[in-house]
This record gives sequence, structure tokens and C-alpha cells, in this order.
Amino acid sequence: MRVFLVGASGFLGRHLLTALTAAGHQVLASSRRPPELALPGVEWLPLDLLTLTDEPRTFDWPAGVDVLINAAGELSADQAAMQSLQGRATCALFDEAVQHGVRVLQVSALGAGDHPDVAFLASKAEADGHLLGLGVPAVVLRPSLVLGPGGTSSGWLQRLSPWPLIPLLNNRARLQPLHVDDLCAAVLALLRQWPAQPCVLPLVGPQVLTQGELLDRLRAAQGWAPARYWALPGWLSWPLAKLGEWCGWQALNRQTWRLAGRDNLGSGAPLEQACGYRVAPLEARVQDWPVAVQSISQALQPVLLIVLLLIWLGTALVCLGPGYDWGLRIMAEAGVTGWPAALAVIGGALCDGLLGLALLRSRWRRRALQAQIALMLGYSLLISVLLPHYWFDPYMAVGKNAAVLLLSLWLLWLTPLPDKERR
Repeated sequence: MRVFLVGASGFLGRHLLTALTAAGHQVLASSRRPPELALPGVEWLPLDLLTLTDEPRTFDWPAGVDVLINAAGELSADQAAMQSLQGRATCALFDEAVQHGVRVLQVSALGAGDHPDVAFLASKAEADGHLLGLGVPAVVLRPSLVLGPGGTSSGWLQRLSPWPLIPLLNNRARLQPLHVDDLCAAVLALLRQWPAQPCVLPLVGPQVLTQGELLDRLRAAQGWAPARYWALPGWLSWPLAKLGEWCGWQALNRQTWRLAGRDNLGSGAPLEQACGYRVAPLEARVQDWPVAVQSISQALQPVLLIVLLLIWLGTALVCLGPGYDWGLRIMAEAGVTGWPAALAVIGGALCDGLLGLALLRSRWRRRALQAQIALMLGYSLLISVLLPHYWFDPYMAVGKNAAVLLLSLWLLWLTPLPDKERR
């Protein structure tokens, strides 16, 4: 079967691409920026859904497509951009599919249409309703929380799993998580046995779990005993969600705060009746993921990020406060006095503070870490040339920069590249 997969570079799309090609389907994959290295036999097409709304003629629909699978989507703090992508742009994509007589499988989300105050689900519901109203062979697949390597929510849960005491936004709401392999298997089953009528099919795991129970299963897969959980009070969790939205955190913002407090349940019977597929229990799928070493590494990342933030902000505050005169004396030792020395101390402190604060924003973090590394190397070089005796300080103040430098390098390696830099 010739399948056009949209959103093939995302979490779900990458796994679907592998499953579809392994099953023998001919796959046309689309992404805003096709990868340089692709699976053999996969044809990549550049497609930016956001431009499809206003300029549909900029994209040439591929010939001979049997099925369109839309796996594009993102739970973003930018609600306007999310509405454009998952709402209007996705509707334009479906209109194109109708004009070419193509069947459509839309990967939506469980709860779409039930929570209008959650922009992610509201935009999904808009596209779902538009597709079902077109009168074409269509399936709207609505998965619950999908777990697996590479997912944003999966990474967040993996990062929490090593801790013995875990704070949660809510530990009463129930959900039915499933592994990404089950989503791929369900899609393949639907391609083999397409429903006779347009339909909405929930895709849910067989177990109803709270977040704590889900984390305990992930911990058990890594050889750890159950943890203890602390549900954050609303007066604390809501400001944290607002801060996370300002910082651009996908896993913690006002939308995830609302979702965390609501049940996300459905029945797997309609899917089984439609194509005969039944989702496996989560324990049967989490044999190779998560991996304890990776989980610990991810768990330490935010802690070390906070440590680095405090180091840079602390340096700035000390230089502007009690250490200001000390800074002037160091500049005098280097032969710089008067207003240039004061400018250097104040400017350096402000620079340190800005580089520390930049760590909070996901979009700035890589640049901030790179600038910190360059600045530390520059400081070390200048001290070596102008003030070499500081290397022999009994407290090794300069030598300890090496540890901070290595910490910055480690965090830089763990910080993913922005989309525009992935080539």
C-alpha cells in the first residue's frame, strides 16, 4: 500500500515510519526539514503544514497515494501556533486529500472535544470534526497517553522515575496509557481491515492507572521498588505551571496542569470490533525502555541545571554586592583601574546573571551554555596570562572552573538541537 505519512519526524511519526516500512508498505514521508539519513525505500517530501493553509499550491500532492496518515501535532505552550498547526493547517491537509480521493487516518488524542479549555484537545477536535464532515473514508484514532523512547511525556516520566519521593501535579486522575508499539500495531491493523464507515476509535491500554501507579510500573521495569508520591497543592502547582509556560516547557504548563487533574479514559472495544486489535498490558512492552542508566542521567539533568543557574546568578550578585571591591582589586592586579575596572566588574556581573537566567528558557539554553563555556575558557586564558598566581590559590578557585566547565559541556550534550538546526 502507498502511504503518505505526515509528521514523520515527530515522536509518533518516527515509530510509525519504521513500522510501516517493516510491514512492506511504500511510504512517502513528509516533514518541514527531511533528514539527511533516511530509511531505505522511503521518499521524503518537504511539507510545512502552516504554509498549506494560505498557499496550498506550494505543495504538489504525490501521485498514487492510497492512504494519508496524519501524525503531526505538538503539545505546545504557544496556543496560537498549536491552533494553526493542529486546527486550520490540518483541515487544509484533509481538503487536499479529499480532492485526490485518498483515505485518511487522523492520529488525534483521547479527550478531544471533551475539554474545550485545553487548546491541544480543542484544536485536535476541530480537525477531527472537519474530517468526519467531509464524507470520505476516514478513521480518527484517539490514543491515550502514549509511552516510548523519544516522547516528551515519556521523557518527563522517565526523568521522574528514579526518585524515591516524587512530586506530582495530581495523583487521583486516572488514565489508560499504552506503548507506542501498540499504536503502530493498531494503525497496521486498520490498514489491513479498514472500517466500512467513518468512525472515531479510542486507543487505550487495558489498565486504568493513576500517575503514581504508572510511575511504579516504570520503576519496576528498571528494577526499583515503588516510590512515595506527593501531590502538589494548587497554590504551588498553578504558579509552577504558569512559570513553565513562560519558559516554554512542554511537560509543565497550564494545559498539562489541567490535563493532569482529569480522567482520560475510554473503551478498547470499538477498536477491537473494527480491526481485531487489542492493546497489550504495559508491563509486556516496557522490557527495553526505560533504561535505568538513562533515567538517572535524565533525572540529574534538571538538578544540575539548577545548580549551574545558582552558580551564575550567585556570581553576579556577589560581584555587584559584597565582592564588588574585591573585583576592583583583582582588576587593579591586572593593571586595570578607574572607570574601566568598574565597567568590567559590573558588566561581567550582568553578563553572568543574564547567562544564568537564559538557562530557564528552552529556546535559549543551548546558546547560553555555549556562551558560558566560551566565557569560562576566556576567563581562564586571561587569568593564566595576566594573573597566573591565582592558579596556586589554596582553595583552587580558578581550578574549580574545570568542574563547572565539564558540567556545562554535559548539559550542552543533553540539550536537543532546535528544529532549525537539525540538518
